[in-house]
Amino acid sequence: MKTSTAFVSVLSCVATLAGAMRPSIGLPEGYRLTNLTWTGNITENGPEMKFTGIDIQDIDAQIHRANPSFAWPKTNSTAVADGEAWLTCDPNNIWYAQAFRIEEGIEYLKEHAGTGRCTMGAGPRVCTRISCSYKSAIHWCNDNSVPIEENCMLWNHYAQDILDTCRSNDATNRVRGQKFSAANWNILVGFDDDHC
Repeated sequence: MKTSTAFVSVLSCVATLAGAMRPSIGLPEGYRLTNLTWTGNITENGPEMKFTGIDIQDIDAQIHRANPSFAWPKTNSTAVADGEAWLTCDPNNIWYAQAFRIEEGIEYLKEHAGTGRCTMGAGPRVCTRISCSYKSAIHWCNDNSVPIEENCMLWNHYAQDILDTCRSNDATNRVRGQKFSAANWNILVGFDDDHC
């Protein structure tokens, strides 16, 4: 019995480590998916806390388990990155997402990620899925060899720019694109059928 319990524990650890850095169908070839960490206050005048999950929806659920009365602060401002490098509407090996689902994702992020700081592990070619529904995803990717931390509101700005620039504007109403920061990270919008 002790041997089987130890074996199950080892398998559990391996599965956890594999889940922390895994390939994803919704990413360009060679990119890996990792977790996201959100840092912020979940109680009035309380200490900053950190929550790590696969996306903002997962982090939101963890926050509400820790503080069921937590409400995301309303914010009308938009953060702007120090330097924006370029945008492409034809990212490598990414298929189109439904534009209206990406709009919903942007609105969700505005309501749920507008405060706090977001962190991702070292890259390069590492991404975290920040929003995903109905096979339409928004990813935040790190091409630095060190972890990065940014204002979570930047995602809305970048994803909205991709939507405004790359939307098909035809009956298919679809979108895909990737916007790069001068700080060597990017936001990627496109199709993802990996539990999305």
